[in-house]
Amino acid sequence: MNASDAGIIAFGPFRLSPSTRVIEKGGVRVALGDRALDILIVLVEQAGKVVSHRELISRVWRDLVVNPSNLRVHMTGLRKALGDGGADTRYIANVAGQGYCFVAPILREAGPTLAPGPQYPCGTARQRLVLPAMLKRMVGRDAAVRTIAADLITDRFVTIIGPGGMGKTTVAVAVAHALREEFGDAVCFVDIGAVADPNLVVATIASTLGLTVQSSEVLPLLMQCLRSLRVLLVLDNCEHVIDAVATLVEQIYKEAPAVHILATSREALRVEGEHAYWLPPLAGPPREPGLTAAHALTFPAIKLFVERAGASGRPFELRDEDAPAVADICARLDGIALAIEFAAGRAGTLGVAMTAELIVKRLGLHWHGRRTAIPRHQTLYALLDWSYGLLAEPERRALRRLSIFVGTFTIAAAQQVAFDESSDESQMMTALDSLVAKSLLSFVPSADGTTRYRLLETTRAFALRQLEQSGEAQEIARRHAQYYDSLLNSFGYDIDALQISRAPSRSEHLGNVRASLEWCFGEAQTSSSNVRDRSLAVGLAAGAVPLFLGLSLLNECHRWSLAALALLTDTTRGSTQELVLQEALAISSTWTRGNGEGARAAIDRALELAATLGESTRRLRILVGLHIFLVRIGNIRESLPVAEELARTARDASDPAYRVISDWLLGSSNHFLGNQGIARRHFENGFMSVAPDNVEVFGLDHRVRALVTFERVLWLTGSADRAIETAKKVIGEGAKLSKALDVCFSLVYSVPVFLWCGDVCAAREALRQLTAHPNWHALPSLHATALALQGELLIDEGKAGDGITLLRDAIRTLNGERQTLLLTRAVCALAEGLSAVGNREEALKVIDDAIATAGDGSEVLEFPELLRIRANIILSLPDTDETEAEHCLDQALRIAQRQSALAWELKAALQLARLRVRQGRSSDAHRLLTIRYERFTEGFETKDLRAAKLLLDELQEASPLAAHSSALVSDSSHRRAIGRNGASAPLRAMPD
Repeated sequence: MNASDAGIIAFGPFRLSPSTRVIEKGGVRVALGDRALDILIVLVEQAGKVVSHRELISRVWRDLVVNPSNLRVHMTGLRKALGDGGADTRYIANVAGQGYCFVAPILREAGPTLAPGPQYPCGTARQRLVLPAMLKRMVGRDAAVRTIAADLITDRFVTIIGPGGMGKTTVAVAVAHALREEFGDAVCFVDIGAVADPNLVVATIASTLGLTVQSSEVLPLLMQCLRSLRVLLVLDNCEHVIDAVATLVEQIYKEAPAVHILATSREALRVEGEHAYWLPPLAGPPREPGLTAAHALTFPAIKLFVERAGASGRPFELRDEDAPAVADICARLDGIALAIEFAAGRAGTLGVAMTAELIVKRLGLHWHGRRTAIPRHQTLYALLDWSYGLLAEPERRALRRLSIFVGTFTIAAAQQVAFDESSDESQMMTALDSLVAKSLLSFVPSADGTTRYRLLETTRAFALRQLEQSGEAQEIARRHAQYYDSLLNSFGYDIDALQISRAPSRSEHLGNVRASLEWCFGEAQTSSSNVRDRSLAVGLAAGAVPLFLGLSLLNECHRWSLAALALLTDTTRGSTQELVLQEALAISSTWTRGNGEGARAAIDRALELAATLGESTRRLRILVGLHIFLVRIGNIRESLPVAEELARTARDASDPAYRVISDWLLGSSNHFLGNQGIARRHFENGFMSVAPDNVEVFGLDHRVRALVTFERVLWLTGSADRAIETAKKVIGEGAKLSKALDVCFSLVYSVPVFLWCGDVCAAREALRQLTAHPNWHALPSLHATALALQGELLIDEGKAGDGITLLRDAIRTLNGERQTLLLTRAVCALAEGLSAVGNREEALKVIDDAIATAGDGSEVLEFPELLRIRANIILSLPDTDETEAEHCLDQALRIAQRQSALAWELKAALQLARLRVRQGRSSDAHRLLTIRYERFTEGFETKDLRAAKLLLDELQEASPLAAHSSALVSDSSHRRAIGRNGASAPLRAMPD
């Protein structure tokens, strides 16, 4: 495509970048579907020319055979997005019988293209977006699917409305599958029917999208995410929490213009933007004499009846003499798909005539006498009541007991909850098969090939009422909770056992686990003495921990862990269950409540319990968590013995990953303590060891954590090229991971290396990717750090005023949240910014305060930089104290040498060399700088080494002695280059 080589194409208020497939209006990104964007690019490419329908379809659909109506649908959406057709706006003209023509003037701009927008879901988070399987054959709904799909593209928000059993979910799933390509697989299907608590609607959607939320306020963070996405959000079975859903989707519609919403409900949501699609009943033949079977089978209602009658276990073939009776049945049932299935299931055993007669009698009692309800609701209730009454008692008992399940359930679950001990497996399977044959129970295909069942929401509501009236609801709820307590605990308490790749298969239990927890703790919300079963409640909460953490439901994990810990008894206090709950509380508190005392208390108690109970592996994991906590609050000195204890304990651990992690943690602590040589050895040892790809412990991937620290160590020890290489590597690895925290962590902590190396473009791009990530706004723990780095970047770009403002805000937040990891770096950047705008007195005070806080600075990572910047500020003052500045620089050099921080040493030497030149001591300056420069073997294009080389060249021209030294430097650099490329090149312990 020629247009793709044109950089940016501007027309009206729009700017289009074909190569990156981005279009903006007034600097704001416009959300277009892939097909609509393809159409626009093709038309703009041939602006002023008529492009035929055939060519457009060929170019856009790449020779696929498609209906021409698809082109019209996408063209309508494109024009709507452009605002085409207004009084003064005309971009695309329809040339009757020929095609379309782009008629607006265009301007081609050379230069950089528009950066591509965020893609979501990213990494393996896509595994969460699992669409239910589409029926292999859907009767009579193809036209509805096409209409709804077209409306969704153009209008963004459609609610499929109809009584229970009409087939709303079936149609919604078919629409979602039809639009997968349009939305690039970003189709999020949420079964709202499995959410009993309206307060969990938002959290469930966020979890399904793969978001990690570090706040108790989920809604604003979900909205921030959705504003950056183009996604199809399918919300199924909304009626039981309709108020919560209605409020949410109206806000999404208004504030997230690229999100398209498809909902199903028995009633309209009645909010702004909603386009209600009343799903019509399945069409049947008119009641007229002489109806033949062949003619009747041309109608979808009859087709469905015949198919379901044949699936009930007995052969069924529609005869001419039965056709009028079947037509009459379908008409009386108002074309409701589920009701027709109920009736058809009986026709195979009772015969068509008897089924028709019973329906007439049954509906006569329940339909015409209840005028207050919607007729079709009465119809379905009457059919359910009739079908329930015809069941044998074992089947009735099974159906009402099965209504306790939320969503899908297995045969094992059904056996333990719905059947008595006296029932053998054959009796159970006979009852289940009978309920399936009568369409009262649905068989759900499973990806792993195992059997799943589900009650449709309408059937479940009816059966749940029967369960409540039976007097056995509490006992069945207890069995339900006991089953899921047993199931979850059979998976084990290992918090790391449920990784994201396994979450989809385990997440099917989420609705049932939530329901069980609510039942167990239901009476404990006001008084723990009234809890139904303390032991069951504690066990269930502990078993649910891996599920909640695996699905990033941190707030729910925190809520139930805290609630369960409050119910501990003498029997459960000090048990493995308490250990699991304390660890869960520590993790969820760390990532949602900040670095508070609650998190530390939970960590300390968990460590105590792990030691007492002999839980060595869990103790290793909690030690890792303690290290994270200590580093986050800047207590580096205490973190080192924690890492050393982990290393000692890990030697005898069965899991080799902890030996690798212990090296990484030792490297991290030594890095922040200023021991860069020791840190580098530990990191290289860790990366040379064999470790699993996914080393997720305490909510964070430690390979990513190690890499972002290792890249800093590489730069500090003089390996700048490898540092940049590692930074790019970790960003690439982070993008493949499932957890948003890991993705964003890799971006934010790689920016310092880019800034140190002078790669402003890479730093800017990493920050852009960070803030454009859909999950960014839900990760407040990283916000202040990113704000500080953005401020530093602005100062580096010459926008000191703006940078200072950001840095002040960031430092205030970092202090308030006890996040000191990059606080000193932010202070250094603020001081340099203040000095750059002439506010040198304040700059000096900022640095002096930081130095005073750091003590003698001998073990502080950034201390050489604090001293160097202090010297630079002193030298810029009107009353320069060169002696004081020289003292600072000498001290900076000594500390940098002790730290093995060659990069800090070079920066201090460069500053001191400039002072020597200023003092007229050029030879000393050249010798001082040469000694440091020649120790480098790479990174000669980074900013400090370029600056050093430039000063050395200037000194060479000014002094013959310097020229001789420069020749030595050149020869040394040549030998180092041979070393890098030849056999004597140093060992590289880069992670594979």
